[in-house]
Amino acid sequence: MKQVHVGSRVRIADTRTLASALRAPAGLRPEPGQMLWAGRSTTVAGYRRGTGGASLYDLKDAPGLWPEAWLDAI
Repeated sequence: MKQVHVGSRVRIADTRTLASALRAPAGLRPEPGQMLWAGRSTTVAGYRRGTGGASLYDLKDAPGLWPEAWLDAI
């Protein structure tokens, strides 16, 4: 995976990847609105460290926070 920086373009994981994340522990699952963004491209608007040091990203116009594993820099 390429590094993800604020201001960079990213592609969100496909529907299958996000759907498999629905079986993850609570707090690591996609929100319902996030599922609608599967496969789309957008821009990283912000960054923060989550619980346990996980990298979480705020995406322009997309709901919620996005783990790095669900993003691919383009």
